[in-house]
Amino acid sequence: MYAIKQFYLKLFNAKTTMKDKTMMCDETKNECCNHADPPWEGPQVIPAQIRRVDNLIFRKINQFARENDVEQATPMHGWIIGYLYRHRDTPVFQRDIEREFSITRSTVTNILQLMERKGYIERRSVPQDARLKQLVLTEEGICFHEKTMLCFHQTDDYVAGLLTAEENTELLRLLNKLRDALQ
Repeated sequence: MYAIKQFYLKLFNAKTTMKDKTMMCDETKNECCNHADPPWEGPQVIPAQIRRVDNLIFRKINQFARENDVEQATPMHGWIIGYLYRHRDTPVFQRDIEREFSITRSTVTNILQLMERKGYIERRSVPQDARLKQLVLTEEGICFHEKTMLCFHQTDDYVAGLLTAEENTELLRLLNKLRDALQ
């Protein structure tokens, strides 16, 4: 990340110094002087950084999935299958998935349709209301769950190992605070 930021600083400084040779940034101190902030600075810094870290974590999950011969699927599929696995003794419906993962109905519909086509889940009618479809894991879904859990644990261990125990605790506290405030 630092190298990318330095590249853009140099690019930004080159454009600025061409207009006015007296406007120079002190790159040794990583300070910009007499001109507007570079494009990555400003009100979107925290969301942009969270998004970048999220993308890198997804790449790590996919790396572990390839190493463990897990069929290519999104991490969201793994999390939903994990949720269904943990709640297999109670009825789970689409609205439960929407609520649990804070995703829209249309997104959940698309995910569940794909999971159904792949044979990971079945939708079963319930006697009380024919409109409701209970989500049930198939044997193939259970097998997929076990493989993806291995990938998630490997990723979690890897990411947690990048920080101290105190930093992990603080990061989780701050992320939970943000999530609660944004809901």
